[in-house]
Amino acid sequence: MHIMLWLTGDGGRIRVPRSNLHLFQSMLYAVLPPERAAFLHDEGYCVDGRRMKLFAMSWPIAAERPTFEENAILFPLPVRLVVSTPVTDTMDGIAGGALNAGDLRLGNNVVRCERIEAEQQRADGEALTVRTLSPITCYGQAERNGKPYTVYFSPYQRDFAVSAHNNLVRKFRALFPDRAVPEGTVRISPVGRVLERVAIFSPESSFPVKGWSGRFRLEGPQELLQVALDCGLGAKNSGGWGCVTRE
Repeated sequence: MHIMLWLTGDGGRIRVPRSNLHLFQSMLYAVLPPERAAFLHDEGYCVDGRRMKLFAMSWPIAAERPTFEENAILFPLPVRLVVSTPVTDTMDGIAGGALNAGDLRLGNNVVRCERIEAEQQRADGEALTVRTLSPITCYGQAERNGKPYTVYFSPYQRDFAVSAHNNLVRKFRALFPDRAVPEGTVRISPVGRVLERVAIFSPESSFPVKGWSGRFRLEGPQELLQVALDCGLGAKNSGGWGCVTRE
């Protein structure tokens, strides 16, 4: 399920630091019931030692083009934020909490959730085209001079699709622990021009994250394609990466 939060407020705009994804994620946690927020933040759904939140968050979508300052971004209101999740407790918690919260803190800004729109997106076959609402990031670990470091994959590399597929399998296992993983591999390829995007989650983050935005063609088992629509593609979905919508 995709839910779209329409955020508005006084003054006609909000001003956030250039590294702002943590503010939008914090707002989502703030509107969730405390026990659900604590579970997602502290535990999540664990598969093979990896914790997953099983929701994806878009980047903020402004009514008009934002204005960039040296250390800040000014978004004209309203601003839309899309969250995708198949987990009812998370979906209902965010939707109901946002509508009932009144004033919401977004850094130094006060906003309100004016309305919410919901859409159930379906993978109705073994192929679909998606558009990113936040860039897809896929990465692995390598070693240089005895020290580990992160390697980000390009969608033109085979490792990008392999990483995305393995991530979908873990999400499927978390969602359906009693079901066998569907046979077959999800293949992902760019459609037209895709852009590399780099962002830092918060000012306290040590390293930037790299991802790719644009349109992508997915082919593979229908159940795994549905997981991609519901939970996001690639890694760091709850932090503003890999939220997609079908075309």
